[in-house]
Amino acid sequence: MESSTGLMPAVPVRQLKTPPMIEAAKKAMREHGCVIVEDGEHCVVTFPEGTMRREVFPRLYNGRYTITLPDGFQMREMYDRCQEYSLLFLLE
Repeated sequence: MESSTGLMPAVPVRQLKTPPMIEAAKKAMREHGCVIVEDGEHCVVTFPEGTMRREVFPRLYNGRYTITLPDGFQMREMYDRCQEYSLLFLLE
């Protein structure tokens, strides 16, 4: 059900697969409790317990989400269906 803000209800999120990240992004995410494991051509990001993910509308070819960590830090996610990984954009 879509709300008046164009967002779906938030659901918990635990892990996402991403392409390799720059050091500054990894450092910022670790400061907010994320665990990042690099595995060659991708990374696996594990979020702290209580992290929530909310889909942003309108829907496009790639899914778009707002991720909110328990401490209030936010990032945007774009899920690439072809590559089967998520691009994360940190908000400060």
